[in-house]
Amino acid sequence: MFVVNMTAWLDNKLYINTVYHKMSLYKRQNSSSYYCEITINGKTVIRSTKTSKLAEARRFEAQLREQLYRQVVLGEQETITMAAAIDGYTKSKQGSVSSQNLKTQVRALQVQLAKVFPLAQEIHRLNANHLNKLVSMRRSDGVADGTIRLMLTTLKGVINWSKAGDYLQPTNLVFPRLRISNQRTRTLSEAEEIRLLEVLRSNKNTDDYDLVVLLLDTAARLNEIQQLTWNSVDLATGELHLWRSKTNTETLLKLTERSLEILQRRAVNQHDSALVFPSKKGGIRRTTPKTIQKAYKLAGLDGFCTHCLRHTTASKLVNNGMSLYGVSVVLSHQSVTQSQRYSHISKKAVAEQAAQILNKTTSK
Repeated sequence: MFVVNMTAWLDNKLYINTVYHKMSLYKRQNSSSYYCEITINGKTVIRSTKTSKLAEARRFEAQLREQLYRQVVLGEQETITMAAAIDGYTKSKQGSVSSQNLKTQVRALQVQLAKVFPLAQEIHRLNANHLNKLVSMRRSDGVADGTIRLMLTTLKGVINWSKAGDYLQPTNLVFPRLRISNQRTRTLSEAEEIRLLEVLRSNKNTDDYDLVVLLLDTAARLNEIQQLTWNSVDLATGELHLWRSKTNTETLLKLTERSLEILQRRAVNQHDSALVFPSKKGGIRRTTPKTIQKAYKLAGLDGFCTHCLRHTTASKLVNNGMSLYGVSVVLSHQSVTQSQRYSHISKKAVAEQAAQILNKTTSK
C-alpha cells in the first residue's frame, strides 16, 4: 500500500513539475533566458527571469509568485527599486523644457545617493537617516546648501513619481530643511544694466537683446519666456498671459513700452513660428544662449546668471514702493514669504517714503 501511494505521489509530482515547467517557465524564440508567466485572481504577469539556468529561473518564479500573492490577494502595494524609480521619473520628464537640466541633476543624484543608499534597494526602505547622511557628506565635500537642496528636490520628484504610480512608500520620511540665505542676491546696478544692453545691441542678431529686455521687463523665469507663444501675447492691449510652469498658474502682465515695441517688431518677422523666441531649429530653447552668456562676461558682470535678471526687476519694484505682496504676485511666488529675500530693500524704501511724508507734514 505504501509503495502504491509513493508511486502515485511520484507520478503526481512529475505531472506538477511538467505543468510547472511548461506553463510557468518557458523560453521565447531567439531568447536564451526563461520567461515566467503567472496568473493569480485573473491577473496575468509575464516577466523575464534574466537567466538561462532552470534552477535560478524557478527561484525567480517562486519569489515573483509570493510577491504577486501579497499584492493581489493580500492587497500589499508593489515595490520599486530606487534605480527604477529614478529612471521612470526621468522618462516622465522627457520633452519638457527642464529635461536637459534634469539629466545633470539626476546624474549627480545617482552618484551621491548611491554612497548612502544602494540604488538596487526598494525605494520604501529609504529613511531620514539616509538623507541626513547625504546632506552631511555633501557639506563635508564643500558643497553649498543651495546645491544640496536642489539634489533633495530632485529626489522628492522621484519619490512623488513613485507615489503616483502607487508603489510602496517610505514610512514617515522627513526631508532635512535647509535654510538658504537670500540676502546676498546678485542684481544689476543701473550702470551695469546699461552696459549689458549696449553689448547686446552690438550683436547682429537681435534675439539676445530682445530676450534679455523681456526678462527684465516681466521678471519672468527664463523657461517661461522660452515657452511663450504668440497666442499668449495681446499686442492690442499690451498684455501677456504668461503660463507659470513652476506653480501651474497663469499670470497677467502688462508690457512696458519698450517690450511692446520689441514684440510688435518680432510679430512682423515671426516666420509662422508659434513661439516668440524659437531656437535656430524652430523648437524651444533649453538654456541661456551662449551668446548671452558671453555678453555677461563682456559687460564685466562677475558672478552673474540669467536668473539674476529676475532679481534685478524685483529689486527695482521694491525700491520704487511696491509692497512685497505686489512683488510676489508679479513674480508668481506661491507665498509672500518667498519674496522675503527683498525685505531689506523694502525696509529701506519704506523708511525713505516715511521720511518724505513726514517732511511734508511736519511743521517747522
